[in-house]
Amino acid sequence: MALTKRLQATVLLLCLAPFAIAQTTGSIAGKVTDVSGAPILGAVVTIAAADGKQNVTATDSDGAFEFSSLKPGAYNVRISANGLSDWTASNVPASAKPGSTPLLAVLQVARAKTEVTVGVPPEEVAAAQLTQELKQRAFGVIPNYYVTYESHPAPLSAKQKLHLGVRTLVDPVTFGVAGITAGIQQERNSYHQWGQGVEGFAKRYGATYATAANGILITAVLMDSLLHQDPRYFYSGQGTRAQRAWYALRTAFLAKGDNGKWQPPYSDLIGLVASAEIAQTYYPGSRTQYTLLGRSLMFRFAGRIGVNLAQELLLKKVTSNVRANQLAADIPVLREGTPVFLIAVDGLTAEGVTTGNTLSFVLARDVLVDGNVVAKAGDIATGQVGRVSVREGSGEASSVGLERVTLREGNIAIPLRSSQIRGSVAPMQYKQLPQSEKIAVTLYVAENVSFPALTGPTGR
Repeated sequence: MALTKRLQATVLLLCLAPFAIAQTTGSIAGKVTDVSGAPILGAVVTIAAADGKQNVTATDSDGAFEFSSLKPGAYNVRISANGLSDWTASNVPASAKPGSTPLLAVLQVARAKTEVTVGVPPEEVAAAQLTQELKQRAFGVIPNYYVTYESHPAPLSAKQKLHLGVRTLVDPVTFGVAGITAGIQQERNSYHQWGQGVEGFAKRYGATYATAANGILITAVLMDSLLHQDPRYFYSGQGTRAQRAWYALRTAFLAKGDNGKWQPPYSDLIGLVASAEIAQTYYPGSRTQYTLLGRSLMFRFAGRIGVNLAQELLLKKVTSNVRANQLAADIPVLREGTPVFLIAVDGLTAEGVTTGNTLSFVLARDVLVDGNVVAKAGDIATGQVGRVSVREGSGEASSVGLERVTLREGNIAIPLRSSQIRGSVAPMQYKQLPQSEKIAVTLYVAENVSFPALTGPTGR
């Protein structure tokens, strides 16, 4: 009899166990719309428990969201969407009843900012940085003007490019180098048609200086101004020596545009052709213009490689007056390599992804620089799938490569990449969020981005 009662009690406990387990978890669900009642896709929903632990998800195309398998208790809810004011609710219980009344969040259009931000105009920042660069001398003597050590330098105006070029041409060291070059040519009797003596030296000196002036005024001033490219070397100083050497080598065949993007060196190529044509008029001998152009190309790019390597690996150590400009230092800068946490909204699911797909993300949490919010949860990022590696025999993606991923904050574009280290190849990191079917992605800021509008007493 006692055994029968024990068996009955055991069976009863097993029958009641699922109900007991079900009562230990709950869910929070809801819908997010704008004031017109239209559902909002990609609104970021964050819930925080009393112990501070957070869960995050994003709304679907119907504006719906749900967190399941939550511990019983009350949660604080925050909902953010691009261009809309945050919606918050406190002490929202995790309901254990299926089909309970969902939350309805109506997001209002964000108020336009009426305060005036006190920022430093880019041309003023560039002027201050240029003043600093014109103090730089390698070994305390040789002008080292055409390099910037700023982490995020402002582009130079056409007038500033001219000022930089003229200051280089009138520097005593430039005159001295032209004299030494002419002396070596006279010693070797180069361009023998000019003869020897004072007259021969003067002709060699004039031709050497004219060639230097052509290169600077035509290429680094005129063509760089017309094509909006920057004549300076942009010091990196990041990564291993091998990575820095590769950066120096690679950028010898590139030019940075005034828009901050790397471009083919159009200014250099056009300037070389023009300089070679002009030099043909005053250099004696039987060289054809093609020979002169070929020599100019060879010496220009070989010299650029050598100078870049020296700038990246040596010259900073022996250059005087190298310091960060104070105006630039006051501007909040989102540093390269900073992790950014996103939620996939379109194009990426737990089932897979296809090469060439356009992906849409929303920022899962605010991005801060020195306590300032430089990118807000709900901001939108887009990119494209560059490649998909499939795990052999499974048909499932083992890694996903991304291309041209950009996060937008107002009129500022923040480029993102898959790897934290520049130049390294790494697959995108993604995983399914707990208590949600959404996919979370971790990307990294691809280059330093400044936020000059945040400076001043009325910054954000």
